[in-house]
Amino acid sequence: MLKRLLLILMVLLSLEGITQRATSASVDDTLFDYFKRLRTIQNIDKKLALNDSIREIFGRILKEKDSFEHGFDTIKTIGKILSPDEKFRLINWNIIKPDGTYNYYCYVQFYNEDKDEIRLTELHDASDSISDPEQQVLMADQWYGALYYEIVPAKVKRRNHYLLLGWDGGDLFVNRKVIDVLSFSSSGVPRFGKSVFKFKKDRKKRVVFEFSYMATMRLFYDDDIDMVVFEHMTPIKPSLKGQKVAYGSDLTFDGLEFEDGKWILRENLDVKNSKKQLNKRKKDISYTF
Repeated sequence: MLKRLLLILMVLLSLEGITQRATSASVDDTLFDYFKRLRTIQNIDKKLALNDSIREIFGRILKEKDSFEHGFDTIKTIGKILSPDEKFRLINWNIIKPDGTYNYYCYVQFYNEDKDEIRLTELHDASDSISDPEQQVLMADQWYGALYYEIVPAKVKRRNHYLLLGWDGGDLFVNRKVIDVLSFSSSGVPRFGKSVFKFKKDRKKRVVFEFSYMATMRLFYDDDIDMVVFEHMTPIKPSLKGQKVAYGSDLTFDGLEFEDGKWILRENLDVKNSKKQLNKRKKDISYTF
């Protein structure tokens, strides 16, 4: 009798695993189809309506603990970035609007070890209404939207914060690179922006680089020198200072070094031999629809 009960239990567990895998595959297929259609739809109202369906699916499934390890591997057109300490994950994409600007979308999955559960937060892009973004602390409903491609953890005493390196397509005239700061409450509530950047006399809560849409800018964490490294952007003529549409790289590099809880500007770095991706220019991340 006991052997029979154990056999039944094993069969039920096996069926549950098969059902979960089938459900995951079905969701992946649906999302794959929706994102594929998102690329081809021209009408912005129809595009946003389909995007709402995508958000509804993510909002439902990303709450489940098992989803934290689900790779969504068949969906190549979204950002899926896990923090180095595996505390949280970002699911991220954007949509281009008819005027050449962008809407950004992001879900933050925070793993609460104490409760062994996922806290899911949807971020709402409010970039257009944020004045002086480098001086603002923002919550999920006032997010400075971007596509993130790298997470850099830092620790001050017993509190962690994370630098998020990202790209913002800006508009028809300028592009942006963004260094934001993400921290969490003990329950997993995300907060963006923190007064940790020192640019000489200036203090910033996030860093926004703005430059010509025709230019590119490398921004990455260099573990060889333990700094966030970025190309120095300057106007093509001194008389155009402040006109970001005329800014491009002068092929020199500056960096941010973490010291005493602050990210401090270091200028004119010699990084030619310290990072192999300097010899291999990476394309900016883009999942634009």
